[in-house]
Amino acid sequence: MLNISQAALDQLAALLLERAGLKINPEGYHSLRLAMKSRLPALSLTDGEEYVRRLRQPDGEEELRSLLPLVTVGKTEFFRDSKQFRALEHKVLPELLTRARVEGRKVGIWSAGCATGEEPYSVAMVLAEVGALPSEVDLLATDVNAAAIETAEAGRYPERRLYGVSDERRRRFFLEEGDILRMSPKVREYVRFGVLNLATPVFRQVPPESLDLLLCRNVIIYFDLPTIRALMDRFLSSLRPGGLLFLGYSESLFKVYDKFEMVEVEGAFVYRRPRKATAKPERRPTVVPDVQPLPARRPRSPETPLSHPMATPVGSPAADATPSAATDSAVRAVSAARSPEVRLKEVSDRMERGEFDAALASAKQIVEDAPNDLDALLTLGNIYALMGRIGEAQGVFSQAVVQEPLCVEARVFGGVAALQAGRLEEARAELGKALFLEPTLAIGHYLLAQVQERSGDREGARRSYRNVVVQLRFPQRPLAGHYPEIPTSPDAMLRAARYALASLEEQG
Repeated sequence: MLNISQAALDQLAALLLERAGLKINPEGYHSLRLAMKSRLPALSLTDGEEYVRRLRQPDGEEELRSLLPLVTVGKTEFFRDSKQFRALEHKVLPELLTRARVEGRKVGIWSAGCATGEEPYSVAMVLAEVGALPSEVDLLATDVNAAAIETAEAGRYPERRLYGVSDERRRRFFLEEGDILRMSPKVREYVRFGVLNLATPVFRQVPPESLDLLLCRNVIIYFDLPTIRALMDRFLSSLRPGGLLFLGYSESLFKVYDKFEMVEVEGAFVYRRPRKATAKPERRPTVVPDVQPLPARRPRSPETPLSHPMATPVGSPAADATPSAATDSAVRAVSAARSPEVRLKEVSDRMERGEFDAALASAKQIVEDAPNDLDALLTLGNIYALMGRIGEAQGVFSQAVVQEPLCVEARVFGGVAALQAGRLEEARAELGKALFLEPTLAIGHYLLAQVQERSGDREGARRSYRNVVVQLRFPQRPLAGHYPEIPTSPDAMLRAARYALASLEEQG
């Protein structure tokens, strides 16, 4: 019998805030309870408070990393990311259903990392609305957390969890049981649940080339690069040629994995397995009509000198500068017809040229038009930081953390903003949280070394610069968001770290 007391939940929430910067309010304790139910038996423990004490021990960091992917199950919600579900409803599912009927087979769908079931049930509701019968669909939903799967199979949710479900769908697809709403049997009939760890080398529940659609949203943010690439290889082989992969809005395969091609469907960016597995990704829409492949993302401009990567660019406006009404109006008029990625590239170019008024106006408009675009939100925060408006920058980064609790970039850029303002302890804390979440991030170690140098902690700076050298032996992922003074070239960062390290060694 597991004993998970309120005190244990409070202690775990405090520990997660302290160590990972992950703030979980009491209304999110449901996810903590589920995570503890999953992890306590793995350690042969029965008491929640004893588990928290174990996490606080010197050797508890590995277990804390095992816990992190589980504590965000409460973040899931019905019909999360309206753009993606609009694409599913209006384009993807109707056309997959038509094709499967012509070919005399079922539509194969996998919700990987389904947590407590809101995502697959949302897909099932849309399938029912577009006229698919349960017998025409094979919808598999899996998660590593057995307790979450148990909740999903029960299909019972409190009223507050139905945010985003329209009144019409509530009436049609849910049964009221007091304060609880239960998924109707006709929806549950579409979905089969199972426990599956995405890090396993073989997916025995998913035959090769059996899927038309794979949803794995807000999951790979917990994995390192080798794990992501191995997972993408398995995903690629699981999808039929032309099959679609939906990732979370903050997740990108840019410079991480290049065997998928990115396409736009009804304003949502998704990945597609090319029709010919041996050919290079085609640039013509072939699987989804009216879907246009995105242009390749151009690399950022060459790195600036790294001796002072946080220096404010020459020509930066005064701290109290604001975009004029005429500038804002012009930006709104010309930006509406272009994709967020193209518009964000223009913002980055303006930042590189020091045109911060125009960059700010454009970035604010992109965030207004696409509030779930984490790349745009982080860039907006960086523009505020570069303009000296540190309070507004930190407000934006806090908003990014609310959207994605384990967003490493929000911690990195928050640390940069604090460093720019001279708040060194705050910068150290933010970068420490970023590196706890992603220990292999070389730029995080580099920035922490800069903070330590300015704080007079030479020994700490030496360790951090050495960590830069070690981590750069492995591929580094690109950061979401743009900051012109942060280096992205591994060679340039390596040279700078070695130079700084040699200088510190010389000083004794």
